[in-house]
Amino acid sequence: MNTIKFNTGREYTEHGQRIVARLLDDGDIVFLDIDRGIDGVIRANGISKEDIEELYFNRVTIMDCYDNGNYNQGNAYASREVLADLQTIAQSI
Repeated sequence: MNTIKFNTGREYTEHGQRIVARLLDDGDIVFLDIDRGIDGVIRANGISKEDIEELYFNRVTIMDCYDNGNYNQGNAYASREVLADLQTIAQSI
C-alpha cells in the first residue's frame, strides 16, 4: 500500500494541518487529518488502482476532494488498523 504525508500549512493547530493518505488495494484512498480529527475515504468508483495511483493519488487531488466534501467517512470503509497506522505516521510530520 502506497502512503503519502504532508502538511498543508494551514494553521489549525500549533502543528499546522497534517494529512496522511494511503492507497488501498481496491483503489480507494483513505486519509486522516490528525489536527482536525477528520478521516475519510475517497472511493475509486470503478477506476483501476493503477489509474488512481497515476492520476489521483497526490496532494492536490486529495485536498480537492477533502475541501469539497467528496469523500465518505473513513471509519465506515477503512479498518481500525489502517486508521491507527495513519495516526502514527501523522504524528511524525
